[in-house]
Amino acid sequence: MKRLTSIPIRAIATMRFSQRTIVFSFVILAVPALSTTSYASPNTTTNWQGWYGGLALGGAYSAANPDGTVEHNGYMDAVDTAQVDPVLQRKIEDLDVTGSALLGYDFQSGHITYGIEGDLTVMDYSESEGASGIEYDNNAGRFFTTKTTVETNFLLSLRPKVGYATGNFQFYVSAGPSIGRFKTTVHFSDTNVNGANENFTDTTMAFGVSSSIGAGYQIGDGWALRGDYVFNYYPDILDGRSDVDNDGDTDINFGSDFQSHNVRFALIKHF
Repeated sequence: MKRLTSIPIRAIATMRFSQRTIVFSFVILAVPALSTTSYASPNTTTNWQGWYGGLALGGAYSAANPDGTVEHNGYMDAVDTAQVDPVLQRKIEDLDVTGSALLGYDFQSGHITYGIEGDLTVMDYSESEGASGIEYDNNAGRFFTTKTTVETNFLLSLRPKVGYATGNFQFYVSAGPSIGRFKTTVHFSDTNVNGANENFTDTTMAFGVSSSIGAGYQIGDGWALRGDYVFNYYPDILDGRSDVDNDGDTDINFGSDFQSHNVRFALIKHF
């Protein structure tokens, strides 16, 4: 088994709608009209200030986007690249049930609330993509097989948060850093005369960004119900290269990002 060798991190590219969500969140966080006075206005019917914690249950669509590319170094040529690259770059996606533990603190000034929230989300994402027995266009009777598997089971985020309270409702947005653990396993083999048969794995703690938008409703005695949408993006969960024919030259470069779209419902207790 070979260990992937680090290569320079590629430029971060997020989805268009997620960029709007994150930018909007930070613009609101920067509004200078927020007061540093920490009290609930008499015009606000509920008080959201203080510590809170809760549990959430949700469903997430998650996807890894590998960008493996073949190098032209003698083992494979341009024709091989046109065949192999699209297989290496197939999206790896899945739907999962998620569970989250939430802990945060809110300040309140009139109708404006602001604070910070920690979010630990667990999931069972383990999906694979690839193809088996594809014949090389320029080498009749010779075939290649590839399979990429990505796994993760937790995402940890810390998001500054700002919102607006009216009646028993609180509406908010948040954005901040996130970290997750990802394991990627890649298999590549072919039936050339000096055929490749590579199996390697890489496990990394990847850093990303998390943003959310949601609403809560206080039902009494410090309890609240909440619904939210959380977007997590990790631009670099894998960077590496492989020498499939053991000649000292790189044959395939590997990389991937990861994103998760999580819709949740939570029960929150304010202390």
